[in-house]
Amino acid sequence: MMDQAESLRRKIFEKFGKEPEKEMEPVKSGLVKIYAVVSGKGGVGKTNISVNLSIAMAKKGKKVLLLDADIGMTNADIIMGLHYEYDLFDYLEGRAELKDIIYEGPMGIKAISGGSGLLEMESLSEENQEKLIEELINLGGFDVMIIDNGAGISKETLSFMTFAHEVILVTTPEPTALTDAYRVLKTLSHYGLKSSVKLIVNKVSSKEAGDEAYEKLFATCSNFLHIELENCGYIFDDIRLEKAIMNQEPVLMSYPQALSSRNIEQIAGIILEETVFTKNISTLKQLGNRFRKIFGT
Repeated sequence: MMDQAESLRRKIFEKFGKEPEKEMEPVKSGLVKIYAVVSGKGGVGKTNISVNLSIAMAKKGKKVLLLDADIGMTNADIIMGLHYEYDLFDYLEGRAELKDIIYEGPMGIKAISGGSGLLEMESLSEENQEKLIEELINLGGFDVMIIDNGAGISKETLSFMTFAHEVILVTTPEPTALTDAYRVLKTLSHYGLKSSVKLIVNKVSSKEAGDEAYEKLFATCSNFLHIELENCGYIFDDIRLEKAIMNQEPVLMSYPQALSSRNIEQIAGIILEETVFTKNISTLKQLGNRFRKIFGT
């Protein structure tokens, strides 16, 4: 009888045309805690949350690296008001050194852009993926990595979700957003990649609206997907958040006392309370091995 690991290998091979190696064990907490921030659809505020969550964690004393992995369509730099001379693909193609593509953002966070053109979208080969993860492993200097993924499900997003210690799913109370969020959860359950996911509900008009959105997804997860859905909190509609975006500034920097800023600070605290940081560099090597397994390199 085909065991679970073999079944998973077959499913990923059939879906994406690349068969990973058999072992796909979860990466244990090590030198770096890695969070993959995802969403079922665009327009729910995923990137904005990734940026401000990075800043909130930095304010709590963490050294944070933000990897904008929305390949070819990155825009975290716009929210932070940064101008990248070089991006990830300049480094991978030998036009820049690793230090040249790491920029300092608000509150001292480090940021890497995945590029913003069609060429970049076609350039993330398996060889480049391996080079990226190995160099990030050797980079050091940070204890939290937040990966802002593209909206929806793709081979790259699926791999980064598997590669991360934790998946943070961002949605809004809108029916279409909840439907697409469910599809992300269903994909994770289908491949058996994650047994738990953290949820942030953005753009809520009231606590009751947030509760209702969470409870809808929680019920489906419990009844059909067998995924533990952790409620990390809600971010309320806030005009100052919209103003900050228009000014190309993170709301935590422009309006630190705004309701949305306080929501994000609270969510960061909830997430970090569950994080165990150790100094075992070998587990970071395991992370690279797992990334390569997903891509079959």
